[in-house]
Amino acid sequence: MNDSGQAAVGAVVALRDAHFRLTALARAWEEHAPAGSVRGRMPLGPEWHWSDRPDQASYSDGRLIELTGGLTLALHLAVRFDAAGTDLQASLSVEDRDGNVEELLCTGPEEFPASAEELAAAIGQCLDRLERLDPSSVWRRARSRSE
Repeated sequence: MNDSGQAAVGAVVALRDAHFRLTALARAWEEHAPAGSVRGRMPLGPEWHWSDRPDQASYSDGRLIELTGGLTLALHLAVRFDAAGTDLQASLSVEDRDGNVEELLCTGPEEFPASAEELAAAIGQCLDRLERLDPSSVWRRARSRSE
């Protein structure tokens, strides 16, 4: 396999690993939720979106956690591949029943990752930041939205 093939495999493996990390993180947060506050869950991917332009594609993944009081907690990872560069963003937000969204964390690299290895490292760093959040403080902030 040539270098570009190995790089592509590395990027796909990083996205696969990110999917499993997001799933595990959502499950861990559900376990730390106050009793009876989780009403449901829904996957947000993984999904690939292709553009009419051959140099553009995007990948998204995540989980929704539906809470009592009409709140939804969203864990999301988005990667936009473009000839100009690859953009990456991981976020955590809470939405109320009226559609008001509060972003609790949005993270990504300062600059476009220049290689598949840098992209894999940046995905890992973004997920590390989400995993370092204290679930109890996330639940407190989410509940304060419904009060």
